[in-house]
Amino acid sequence: MVEVFKKEKESEQIQRILGDNCSRSLWSSFVVNPARLSFESQHESEEVILLGRRHPVTNLGWLVAVSIALFVPMFWQEFPFFAVLTELTLTKVTILWYLGLIFYSILNFLLWFYNVYIVTDERLVDVDFTGLLNKTVNVADLDNLEDVNYTQNGLMDSLLNMGDVIVQTASEQKTPDASGELSAFTFEEISSPDKVSQVISQLMDNEDEENRRR
Repeated sequence: MVEVFKKEKESEQIQRILGDNCSRSLWSSFVVNPARLSFESQHESEEVILLGRRHPVTNLGWLVAVSIALFVPMFWQEFPFFAVLTELTLTKVTILWYLGLIFYSILNFLLWFYNVYIVTDERLVDVDFTGLLNKTVNVADLDNLEDVNYTQNGLMDSLLNMGDVIVQTASEQKTPDASGELSAFTFEEISSPDKVSQVISQLMDNEDEENRRR
């Protein structure tokens, strides 16, 4: 019964921080209490509070590049190498070109979609893909977290409410982050970094309070 009241209290605290206008769609870059979500090593009673990924605007670079590349085959004849090729060969090259663009687009989308951070009522999980076959997963329990802060650099970060959240842990395993500090958990260019840091900070306070009562 005590555990139930504790869960309800934590839920109310988190809800006050996040507000009522948060997305629950798994396609979003900032998902609150995502339904039908499970992950490797998740405990039976573990509740996912936040699921997030990089802000959608971070995809703008490759989207613009693909949009421009779509029109390149229209100018094949302007290049001396392609000018001497037969029409059949040019057709084959054009097909290969567009297949390459499709593969490139799918790859970039998958890397954006599956590079996620997960905040639960027990721990943080940071999943980083550097390719389709290369994955790094960092996990830290709440009682191993030492400090959390966020940074927003420039006008675009402020207008779009995006930035980096840096979580310092008691672990020896640390990797360089974008700000030059050392942290195993650096959520880069994410949506609503202020709310994410507040939620993690609140969970840390709740964990400290629970540990003092034991």
